[in-house]
Amino acid sequence: MYAKNGFVEEAMRLFEGLYLRRGNVCSSEDVLAAILYGCAISGSLKNGEGIHGHLIKMAAFPSISIENSLMGMYARFEQVDASDMVFNGMKVKDIVSWNTIISCLAKSDRVNEALELFSALHAGTDGLAPDFVTVLSIVQACTNAGLLLQGQMLHGYIMKSGFLYDVSICNALISMYAKLGRLDFAEMIFGKMDTKDLVSWNSMINAYGIHGDGHSALRISHQLKDAGTPAPNAITFVSVISACSHSGLISEGYECFESMRMDHGIEPSMDHYACVVDLLGRSGRFAEAEEFIRGMPVQPNSSIWGPLLAACQLHGNVDLAEKAAKELSALEPESDIWRVSLSNTYALAGRWKDAAKVRTEMRRVGLRKETGWSFVDVGGVDGFRFMSADSRHPDAEEIYAIWHSMNNHMADLAADVQQLSPAAVV
Repeated sequence: MYAKNGFVEEAMRLFEGLYLRRGNVCSSEDVLAAILYGCAISGSLKNGEGIHGHLIKMAAFPSISIENSLMGMYARFEQVDASDMVFNGMKVKDIVSWNTIISCLAKSDRVNEALELFSALHAGTDGLAPDFVTVLSIVQACTNAGLLLQGQMLHGYIMKSGFLYDVSICNALISMYAKLGRLDFAEMIFGKMDTKDLVSWNSMINAYGIHGDGHSALRISHQLKDAGTPAPNAITFVSVISACSHSGLISEGYECFESMRMDHGIEPSMDHYACVVDLLGRSGRFAEAEEFIRGMPVQPNSSIWGPLLAACQLHGNVDLAEKAAKELSALEPESDIWRVSLSNTYALAGRWKDAAKVRTEMRRVGLRKETGWSFVDVGGVDGFRFMSADSRHPDAEEIYAIWHSMNNHMADLAADVQQLSPAAVV
């Protein structure tokens, strides 16, 4: 009872008194699984490792339920190698064992290992087969890793195996295809779903938002309202307002914000306020954005000032950028994000000394912007993560030659368009 409710210290004291100090062996798998679960939810890795050592000492293995609990605990603490060690040491595994390690690997960016285990499970290892939890984990792994080809192959498996009737898996596929650039596939899955829950609708609205299609996002939200059930929730309105923001639909986005409270009785959260600030800021309506922030019933936090600063950088509003940065410096004094944004705003305005001053201050306090990288997946060929001015790739010289050729070609096309434009003739 103590462990399952997060009172791990009390549970540990009781466990030590009954077993550890007396040298007794706890033969109850339920008790051991419960205390490992308690260690996981309370953040007590040290206690969990101590229990693991006690289990080894007392020869508590093999035990599927205890070993699954150990894997789950290590996965919760992102101790992937420890979780993998437990899995590989299991003499008998059930589907929970496979799902736990696959999910752990997928969430830790070790997607290829997760896919290999999925293939082994699909091949009938241990006489088992993937269930909907396994499939859901792999779909999300492909989404996070940007693996479109593997995601499409998995989609084929899902269709053949009958998992396409699971609403949660369809929702995951919609999100996957939206994030990997195949909005047409996301629309197809959504359109063919016999049963849709609220996550289905929200996923499709968010998909259109990702692709800057605010009109389609509004269309889906209207269809949801017309359907009557399920009723839109707070996440629905975050997705719609965000889609309007990325599409320049200012009045429509603000109407959604007002409708949320007036027509649906949903009180705005900080996420909704942040979306409206982004909506107004992206369109350059800074006076309205400031007035909106002043009228907020809650104290604005970094999720409000951050989008405003980004909008200032976009439109070159240095004065307001300095004000937003001042607020962020009080809220997030250790963050480098707002400093980089402020420095870029200065640079775009030609205030190089101020930009250098911000960068110098970052170095002085030991802050360093994390290097950005890109990843391209072409036809399933092994991808390569690259950074700006990266020359590590063995074919870097040829890649840069092609890039320069494309750049020159685009410049020539732009010049041709300018010559043909009416303004050029005048």
